[in-house]
Parts: sequence; structure tokens; C-alpha cells
Amino acid sequence: MPRVCKEGGMRRGWGFWVAVCLGFGCGAVVESPESTPPLGFHEQELQRGAPRHARVVEGSVFGRAVAVDRKGNAFASLTYERAGVNLGGAILPGGAGLALVKYAPDGQHLWSRGFPTYSGVRPSVTAMAVDDAGSLYIAGEHHEPSLSLGGEPLPPGPFLARYAPDGTHLWSHSASLPGVTLLPSSALAVDEDRGHLVVAVNFLDPGRSIGAALVGRVSVKDGGVLSLNPVVRSGSLSVTSLALDSSGNISVVGFVEGEVDLGGGPISTASPRGPFIARFSPEMRHQWSRGLWGAEGLATGVAVDSGRILVVGEFSGGFSFQGQLLRANGKDAFVAAYNSKGGELWAQHFAESATAVAVDGDNCVVVTGQYRPGESAGGSTLPFRAGGSPDNHLYVVKLYEGSGNSEWSRGLYSDGVLRGETLAVTRSGDVVLLPRVGGMIDVGSGPVTVPPESALFLRLVR
Repeated sequence: MPRVCKEGGMRRGWGFWVAVCLGFGCGAVVESPESTPPLGFHEQELQRGAPRHARVVEGSVFGRAVAVDRKGNAFASLTYERAGVNLGGAILPGGAGLALVKYAPDGQHLWSRGFPTYSGVRPSVTAMAVDDAGSLYIAGEHHEPSLSLGGEPLPPGPFLARYAPDGTHLWSHSASLPGVTLLPSSALAVDEDRGHLVVAVNFLDPGRSIGAALVGRVSVKDGGVLSLNPVVRSGSLSVTSLALDSSGNISVVGFVEGEVDLGGGPISTASPRGPFIARFSPEMRHQWSRGLWGAEGLATGVAVDSGRILVVGEFSGGFSFQGQLLRANGKDAFVAAYNSKGGELWAQHFAESATAVAVDGDNCVVVTGQYRPGESAGGSTLPFRAGGSPDNHLYVVKLYEGSGNSEWSRGLYSDGVLRGETLAVTRSGDVVLLPRVGGMIDVGSGPVTVPPESALFLRLVR
């Protein structure tokens, strides 16, 4: 029987637990504050929101992206700029490089791989996806004269790669188009029925910091490009995220500048940039497109479930949704829900930004982003440090599917930096985050100092 996420419904099990921490910085759930267990690697059944086990990797380690598989295993990509980094297995090679790691649901290290770099320019992984068989796909960019990701060395620039569930390299390719400045892929999704990897790629217009975007289909078998289609017919935009529904329809979000035509006729924004969402068929035929016109900002993430499309981002100014004006307090996060035909369902705004969104096994909406001290994420006021800023206050909130009202929210903070831009949710409801952290953090048992530029891998378990 399918689970649903409705207000007044019965909660399952323990609510949620923090299951894995790579770093420190576990804050409090606003509904039920409780003490935090000692740091270190440990397991126990705890009240909702308390750390269940923790692992720290300190200094000059930068989290990039996270993903999860059907079994609840979690994948993370990181870059490192010091020797001796250990993610739970062997020490990573070299004094700098790109790393991939896989953890079991209980936090056990399963495998990690390091790809050393020497140029001094940090590589990146900009998107990750996992298929039903557990294979991992990554997209990113490097600036080495050449770099092996486990196979033949790749020239500098954007890349795509696939790894087996045990971390074995299957294929990797560089990405380029003659005469076009391609940026690394901003989003990946796997179309299981067709055996395709769907890829969003932005490119730059000459002399400008923005251009347009392409959505391509790549064979999961060998990485060969099958199709490449423009997102926009005319005008300038950038795609930040994409998601597929069960029929293979593609939802893309990002921001536009000026007037654009996504296939349904011209739409425009008077702001320097405006958030947009567009839905296309599997063949990239335009179905509908919408903008939060009147708002200045961008959409940063999109997720889909049966019949709904959820969009998050940040905005200033205001926009109308279902006939009501939503006005930002300077700059706010927004969460907007549409039906499959583009009809407006509900919208919420709170905190300072929303950087990622996913849907859990109960069809609840899970969002992460930054908040200003003294603010909420749709519920009660989140814990905060006086004199802090959004750069060191991170929230996670779960919203009911029918209204967007908050079921629970969690605030984390430090006196240095605590910023996150990626999120994944397992089928059972585990929430996986990978923020950047540094400075003094109170995890409930007193302040702990973390070196600057550390990575924090959090797993929140229902």
C-alpha cells in the first residue's frame, strides 16, 4: 500500500535519526530538542534528530555532490587538497585530487577511489545519479593536462563517467562541441526504461557570462551520445537542475534573462534574472513552461513524484501564485508545487535560500538551504548563533505534500562556515547532505572546533 505524507497522519518508526556525519555540526530539530551523544563512530537508537554515528574528515576537503541507490547506500564526491585524506578505507593517493566514496546505510565504508591532480586547479563533480542496478554516474570538470578517472586519460574540460556498484570504472568521456564553450553538466537523471542518461549542459555565448542550455541523452551502456536538443528556441537562460517522471518526461529549472521562447511562445522578465520551470516530453517537445515573473532570482532544484513537480530556489521582490502575492523579506527561499499540466498547487517562502529538493518515500517534500538567525523554515524558529549569518546556518525541512506546511525542520549552525548545496533522499526516507563546514560548532554536548574547509556528510534517517 503506498505511503502518503498528509497533515495529521501517523508518523512511522522513530521519526528520523541522524545516521552518518562526516565532520561535526549536528544541530537540533525544532519540535523535540534533545541531547547529542558523544562524537565519534557509534550507533544507537535515538530520539529524532540526534546523531546516531559520526565520522570526521578535516581540512582542505570539499564536498561536491551526493546520491543514493535503491538499497539506501549513499555516494559522495569530494575534492581534496592535502595528503593523508582517509574516507574510511585506504588513504587517498597524492596530495590533491578528486574522490568518490560509498557508504552503507549503517555508515560502513564500502569503497572509495581517489584520482590525484597536480595542476593546483581544483576539479569538480557538478552532478551525480545512480541507476536501479546501483551504478554511479558523475559529471564534472577538470583542468589537468590529462586526468584518468579510472580509464584512459581525459583532456581538460567537462567529463562524464560511470562506475559499477563496487566502484569499478566502466567508462568515462570528455564532453565538447566545436566552437562552443560548454560548461560541466548541471544535472543528471537516469531513464531506466530507455537505458539513457539524461544530461543538462549549459554553454556560454561569446563574450557573455550566460548563453543557453542543451539536454542530451547518453547511452548508459557505453556513454555514447544519442541526442542533443536545445532547451530554448531564442533568448538566454541557464539550467540548474532536471528531473524525470515515470514516463520519461523531463522537467528543467533555472533562470532566464530578458525574453525567451522555450517552445510555447515568448515569455519575459523585467528583472536581471528570473526563475523558470519547463516541462518537455522524452523527445524534448515543449509541453509547458512557467516563470515566477516579478521575482528576481533563480530556481535551484526540481523533484517529481506521481502527479507533482516541486521547484525550489531563491528570490527577491515578489511573485503571484494562485492569485496571492508572495513577497520576500529581502531574499527568501521559495518552494512551489505544480501539477503535471503546469497548474499551480501551492507555494511557500521562508528562510534565506533553498538549494536542493527531493521527495521521500511518503511523498513528503524535503528541502535544504540557508537561513538567517532568528528565522524559521516554515515552522518554529530554528536554533541560531547570535551575530551569525546565513553562511553558517543550514536547515533541512520536510513539508506535507498537500499544502507545503512544515512537518519538521532542523537547524544547524557554526561560528565559521556551514553551507550546503546538495541533497538526496532514499526510498525509506533517509536524508543525505554534504555541506562545507569550518569553525566552532555546538552539537549539543558543548562546542567543538572544526578546521576550515572541512566536509560534513549528514544522513538524517526517519
